[in-house]
This record gives sequence, C-alpha cells and structure tokens, in this order.
Amino acid sequence: MTDMHLAKAGVPFERDDHKVEIPGIERETRESALELMFGRLSERLKQGGRRLDGVLFSGDAQDRGQPGGHQILLDLLLHHFGSLGITAANIVAVPGNHDVPRTSPPSSALRYEGFTEVWRKAGCVTPWLDGVDSSASDGGPHQLLSGSRLWAVFPINTSNWSHVARTLPEPLASAWANLPTLAAAGDADREAKLREQLDGLARYDMARVSGRQLEILRGLIESTPQPSAGRQLRIAVLHHHLRAPSLREELKTFADPSNLEQIRSFLRDQEIAVVVHGHKHEHAAQFEHIYDQIGDRDHRALVISGATFEPGRDSDAARLITIKGMPNSPAVTIEQLSVPRSGVEARDLPPINRRIWSTGAVPGAPVIIQGSDLDEVYDRVCEAAAHDAANGTLIVHLDLPTGASGDLPLPLNYPLPEPMDEVERRRWLRELVEWWQLDRSGLEHRMPFVHGSRLRRYGGKINQVDRIIKLLRAQASTRALAVLIDPFRDFTHDGAGEEFASFCLVEFKRRALGGAQHAVDVIAFYRAQEFARWWPINIAEIRHLQWEICTAIGFSPGRITTIAADARTHSRTPTQVAMPIIDRWLDQAPERIHLLANAFVTGTVRAGAQRDAVRGWERSLADLEATASEFNADGLPIAIEGLKLLASYLEAMDEEKEPMLANVVRVLRRLARANEVFEDRRPRSKSDFDLWAPSALEAVAELRILTQQRFGTV
Repeated sequence: MTDMHLAKAGVPFERDDHKVEIPGIERETRESALELMFGRLSERLKQGGRRLDGVLFSGDAQDRGQPGGHQILLDLLLHHFGSLGITAANIVAVPGNHDVPRTSPPSSALRYEGFTEVWRKAGCVTPWLDGVDSSASDGGPHQLLSGSRLWAVFPINTSNWSHVARTLPEPLASAWANLPTLAAAGDADREAKLREQLDGLARYDMARVSGRQLEILRGLIESTPQPSAGRQLRIAVLHHHLRAPSLREELKTFADPSNLEQIRSFLRDQEIAVVVHGHKHEHAAQFEHIYDQIGDRDHRALVISGATFEPGRDSDAARLITIKGMPNSPAVTIEQLSVPRSGVEARDLPPINRRIWSTGAVPGAPVIIQGSDLDEVYDRVCEAAAHDAANGTLIVHLDLPTGASGDLPLPLNYPLPEPMDEVERRRWLRELVEWWQLDRSGLEHRMPFVHGSRLRRYGGKINQVDRIIKLLRAQASTRALAVLIDPFRDFTHDGAGEEFASFCLVEFKRRALGGAQHAVDVIAFYRAQEFARWWPINIAEIRHLQWEICTAIGFSPGRITTIAADARTHSRTPTQVAMPIIDRWLDQAPERIHLLANAFVTGTVRAGAQRDAVRGWERSLADLEATASEFNADGLPIAIEGLKLLASYLEAMDEEKEPMLANVVRVLRRLARANEVFEDRRPRSKSDFDLWAPSALEAVAELRILTQQRFGTV
C-alpha cells in the first residue's frame, strides 16, 4: 500500500454530496474508509484460507505533515492482519515526502523523528537513513527475508532531500532574506505571507538516493543469506517512481529522482526483480528494461506503481501481491483492492498477471524473429542468419495477411535469377513451388526427396496431406503432422554418403478464431536452412500446402513458424533454389523443350509460350553458371536430362543438318556428360568441383553465344 495520507485529526474522504448539514450523519474520512477496507480484506483472506507473508508500505502515511498518520496505519495493520501472520517484524515501511517536515534539513534526526518513533520503535523493517544511521547494522533490520530465503525485500529511502531549500548565492541570499521586511512596510501579516511564498520558490520537493545509501544497500544485498537452491527473488520498496506510470503530466522541478540512472543501474546490478513504489497516485504494472553502459545487457524489472484512494478514484486503494513459482519460474498476480461501501460487496478489478523470470538470452540460445510484414521479416532473418544466429538455431514466426485464395508470398527484394515483371515473378514462383509438391517426378532417381513425393506418396503408398485434412476436419489434433525423412531410403549404416532434404517435419495446427472461424497454423522443422534464397521459397511452399488444406476444410491459412537448427545465408548457396528449370520441365511442361527446340531450328521466336520457353532456357544457363561459379558443400543439382532431351529434339528436327544446330547439339551433350560425371561423385569434393567447373562454364559460355546468334534479344 502507499500514500494513505492519514492524520490524527482525520482527513475528509468526500465521496458523497452533502448540500445540507443534518445532525448525526457521519462524514466519511480516509481513516474510516481504510479501516473498512482492511476489515473486508481480512475476512476475505480468512475465508480463502490465505495468510500474509508481509506488508509493503511505500510511504506517505501522513497528510501534508499532519501528525498521527504513522501510528494510525501501523495500528490498523496489526489489528486487522495480526491473526493472518502480520507482526511488526514483517512490515516494510519507507518514508514519503509527506512524512518528513518541510523545515527539517536533509540527513537530520528531526527529518525522520516521526517516522522512526513509530515504525522503527515497533521493530518494523525500515531503510538505512542518511544522517541517522552510520552503518548497515544501525537502525534495526533493513531487509525482510523469507524463511526459505527464496525472496528478500529491501527498502530504499528516496525522501532525504524532499522539500530541500536551495542555497542561494550572495548577494541574492541576503536580499532574499530582507525582501519580505522591505516589501511589507511594517505589515506583519503581509511580511509572513511574502516570506512563506519566497521560501516556496526556493524549496524543491526533490527525490534522490545518496551514494552512501546505495553502497550500504549493495553490501547488505551481497551479505544476505541465499537459498540452498535456485536464485533469490529480490524486491525493492521506495516512495518515488522510476518513471511516470501514467499519461498525466506533472509540471514540477525535480519531478523525477535527480540521480535516476544511478538508481536504475543499482537495480540492474543487484538483480532486483520487482520494484514497488507510490508517490504519483497512479497504478501500473510495467516492465522496466535497464541496459548497461555498453548496451548489450538487458535487465528486466517489474515495476508495480501504487495508487491511493480519492473521491471518484477508489478502485485501487491497495494491492494484494502473490508470487508463485519461486525460485525458477516466478510469476506475480496483482489484485487491486477497492474501498468498499458499508453493507455493499466490493467490485474489484480483474487481477493482473505477469511472469517475472529472467528473459535474458544465454550465449548460443535460439534467435527468435516474428512479424507480419514479409519484407521486414525477410531482411531480419537474413541479417540474423549471417550474424547472431549463424550456424545456430533460428526460429521465425510469420503472420501473413490471408490474401486471395492461392496467393503465394515472395519478398520484394528476393534475388531472382533475372529481372522479371510481376506476372513472370508470380509464375516463376508458382512453377517452382508446384514442382516441389509433385507426388511423382521423373527426376526421383537423382533427387529422391522431392517434398511432394514424401508428403503424398510416403513409402510409395501413404498420402500424408489427405490424412492431415481428415484429422483437422474432424477435430483439433496434434497428430496432424507429416514427416519427410525416410530412414529406410535416406540413411546409411555409418552415415556416409547420405543425401536427404533439409525439410524434415511439418505440423498443421487447427486454431479457433472466434465463432465458427478457424485457422490452420504450420510449424516446419529444417535440419539446415539457407535464408537468403531458400527460406522465402520454403515459406511459399508452406503457404501452398496451407491453401490446399484450408480450401479442403473451409479454414483460413494462419501463422507459419519455421525452426532451422542450422541457419545459413548468402555465402553458402548460389542463386539456384531447386532442380534446374530445363530439367523440371520434364515433369511440369515437356512441351516447352519441344518449343525451345523448334525455335532453335527455325531461328524465330513466336510470342507467348515459345518466348517463355526461350527465356526459361536463358534462366537455366544463368542457374548453371552460378552453380559452377562457387563450390557448394551441400551438392546442388545440375541440369542433365533436360539438356539430353533438347539435344535429341534438335537432332530429330534438323533435317538440313545445319552446322550451327550441330554445334548446339555437340555442346549440349558435352555439358550433359560433364554434369553427369560430376553428379555421380559421392561426396563431391572441392577438387571434384575444380575439375568440373571450368568445362561447365566454358560450355555455358558457348551456349550463350550460340543462343544470342540464333535469337538475338528475346
């Protein structure tokens, strides 16, 4: 609790509108309202079989320095909560700016006389006080420690400089002191009023924690007994705030502690997990992130800002704080307690729940990136894969807009093999994704792990996609998953010479959106993943599967999560992202190879499908050139069957035995043979690559020249 603002003479609490005075009708006071609230809370705790481990009071028991507030509050606490485990020994109290006399100098006994006479004399836990205490052992206990040592509370005094009078320089100091007498011209009342006003102009309600107190606290915390296992949860109690807890503006000199960053750094270095304060009369429960001077260490503390009760604002007079899960997974529940009306049940606000365990990443921990903007997330994952998550685990959560049915996403700055307009870009992506999802491929003898064949014909007979559709249509099921690794086909007894897809496992989860609406989320695991070029294609492929499943069961595509155990980027993979285009045509569009051959024979390129075939051929050459320009330990596929088929078509169609076409056939077959020899090597070493690459690049260069001579610019 905080900012009770009580007085022996009583402080009005005007919740009602008294337009006339009627004998015998009692006026409510803050003291009577607090007693009613404490009585109700005591009943509630007893009925629930709950006890209290302590009371945290963060200052301002008094109202504008009026006497009596400290004793009233202490007596109420002991009277109502004594049977629930509260004694003076587990009450923590700090002074507020209303608890120190305005005319008392900082670090003086007079300043804390009213506070210590009640709280310290009773044996409560109080902070080390400047000018009153000389060592950490002076002034009674300065910490509240649980019997299990799992938690400890440390009070901090921020009010030593409250209402401090500024030291004025000469000659201003002398003139300032004489000004009321001169201006009053013998009017005693006027002189007193002027002196009071001038005194107010030079007096500041300043919050500050002295370096001496911080050093005493540091030693106290370090010497505090620790639990036998786990980390101790540390709580700090102070009157003033670390930052404004609400949007309300306060125009005031020294509104914040003058050495705030030093206080924050102390909280960080001493690993204070929870900070409780008052002063601003505003409730909040917010995390404060405190970085070190270098900026690479983030300490997170939960700051619980306490409100008071006022007419019209009486729903948060105190807070019941429960901490569970210590020592390893502490979580806090904050129940806001309202001031009830006599005879009427209180309507408390819903509790606030916060996890307060440390979120700091350990070295080498998985990097997590999330967002809903594909371009933004793509840039971030590429950066992470190249640096923070390089060769480590990278987890990406992507919430894409639903879009039109069947839409496949691709980042705007994805490195396409060549410039394309939007129509070409969409077709290029769709054809690539659809090839990966074929249930059968004529190239399976070279790439037996095409995703579609594993998903739709696992072991030659299981359609895993159909199974997932049936499961999700009937109910939410964690069994709606598919595997893409087949140990019988992919593994060898000693692990030598193994080649199988990086895409290992995928799970589809049904998620309720409200009403009868549902979404299908996807979680995909990759043993290794290249993020600059492969990850966007993987996302498009997963979206393709989402659309297929959602269309079948009437749901919407939801979140996509990818988990890469070994994140890589740019340098590890050239531009090629699948089987070369001309080889994929054997599965998807064999007629394009015929159209390409026809274009070579006639020397003309008709608009439409034939033009697309020639442009696809040019992209195939670009893919092959990129593959032969940089060694890749993963062993990328290279064109073979498509080159052979194109050569066969040219031979069959070249009735004139044209030398130029014969030259194209010769280079195609030479390149296909070289590629075949290189691909047959298992594993492909750098020396194998160095033997193959020059001949491949030479053949590609010849084919580029021959293509240019035949067609010009397409």
